[in-house]
Amino acid sequence: MFKTKSLSLLLILSLILCISAKGQEPMTQKQLGQVNKVRKNLAHYDKGTKLDVRLSDGSHHIGTLSQTGSTSFVIVDPVSSKSESVDYLDVKRVQPTRKEYVSKQLGKTVNGIPKSAEIALIAVGVGLLLAVLAGGIHD
Repeated sequence: MFKTKSLSLLLILSLILCISAKGQEPMTQKQLGQVNKVRKNLAHYDKGTKLDVRLSDGSHHIGTLSQTGSTSFVIVDPVSSKSESVDYLDVKRVQPTRKEYVSKQLGKTVNGIPKSAEIALIAVGVGLLLAVLAGGIHD
């Protein structure tokens, strides 16, 4: 009796494993390419970057990047503070919001100026201001 119970239990367990394994089909080359493309694109953005995510179904979501995983990433809605997991395969396009993009570009420009050039620009500005003020006093 013990033998038949364990045999039937083993048979049921193997059936369950086969059914659950069948639900997870391996990704095609196209799907792998899509996942890698989105992951590579997301690697450019720091956590906390506000993103505009357009999905394959035509909808789009705006939120801050919270975390990235192997099959999906999480964005947080800035209004409701709700987290939403987005599957890489559902993504059509990911880009920073316009406001985020502009602020990053301004940051790059300001941070890209060498310190000596920054000091020279300040000195020229102060010199011009003093010249204007000194010229206005003598008239």
